[in-house]
Amino acid sequence: MDYTLEEIYILVGREDKTASVTFKYNSDAYKKYGQFITVVFLYTQKEREKLDEKLKNKPYSSTGILKCRYLTGKLSKIQIDELKFSGFNSTDVESILYFQHTYNKNTFHSKEKRQVKTMNIPLELDSKGSDYDWMYGFKKKLIDDGVGQTPMDRHFYLAMKFYLEPDNLSDEEVQEIYPNGDLIIKEEIEWELFKIKYQKEELTQEEKKKCTLMFRQKQEESKIILNKYLNESGSSLKKLVKDNIEQAAELLIKVEHFKDIKLNVMGPIPIYLDIERYLHVYMRHVEEMQVNKHFEHKDNFQWDEEKVTFVMKEVIQLANKDIQEFFRKNPSSRYSKYGNQSVYFQGDYYTFHIEPNGRISTFHKNRKKY
Repeated sequence: MDYTLEEIYILVGREDKTASVTFKYNSDAYKKYGQFITVVFLYTQKEREKLDEKLKNKPYSSTGILKCRYLTGKLSKIQIDELKFSGFNSTDVESILYFQHTYNKNTFHSKEKRQVKTMNIPLELDSKGSDYDWMYGFKKKLIDDGVGQTPMDRHFYLAMKFYLEPDNLSDEEVQEIYPNGDLIIKEEIEWELFKIKYQKEELTQEEKKKCTLMFRQKQEESKIILNKYLNESGSSLKKLVKDNIEQAAELLIKVEHFKDIKLNVMGPIPIYLDIERYLHVYMRHVEEMQVNKHFEHKDNFQWDEEKVTFVMKEVIQLANKDIQEFFRKNPSSRYSKYGNQSVYFQGDYYTFHIEPNGRISTFHKNRKKY
């Protein structure tokens, strides 16, 4: 008797269980991958939904191709990629062993918010901005290793180098700091420089006055950008202040203190959210950030707000190797994952698009049929 696709799905696939698969002697899979492999089976969202429907009708009868993620052993990279992208026929399977206890239930069919265990590690800041010394060294090492920076990361790094190593600035860095060819520092870099001097208690009275003016300007700019995305939500800052002043204040504080959110760790292209894309994604797809029912037709993240960045980072990390290789070959094209290529994480499938500079343009959870 051959294993059916439905049987394999209900035994190990639906709950993402680790499976030890033995192949029939001399079958195609046996010849390609050997007698035995340990894997987790992979499914697109449509495949899961189709199999969920098939489970309602017995006897099970479907056979066909199964794709999987190889976990351990001595297969070559080519063989591992073949398992992931080409797979093997279910009729080649002799037996499947698996741990029967469901200790980490798959959440694909759950409508509840997902949870993840976190560990908070308290950090103590050194007095008078002493931490900037090691922060600069760390940033410098990342740059030497070819790790890409977000725009705000770049401004912060140049401000630190301008403060700590002004004599070692390259011609390119000087051009970035003084973009107009005069002695007027780029505003974003000067703002970071003022923050460093403030922590080190070195701001002059003149600099304090300028810093105050810049802060007020940033507050006004924050109101403008927040109002723009509230308008897209069918509201406005004025209306939200009237209807829910606490939420208005909370959103405004988020915008005023926002820093680029980098989603990948390694690679020359930084994948990140700037304030525009942060508001675009969060005000559409994060329940706590929505101000009305304007986007109720959108699918929300099934995570609390403070965990959404974690989820986005995990999803991007799963695709980061492919993303970096894509941009290496196609530096002016947009990278996309959607449809059957959507990235699967913790029971959900995610669609996202990335601009050539690494900025996220779209990121959301796919709608399900249930």
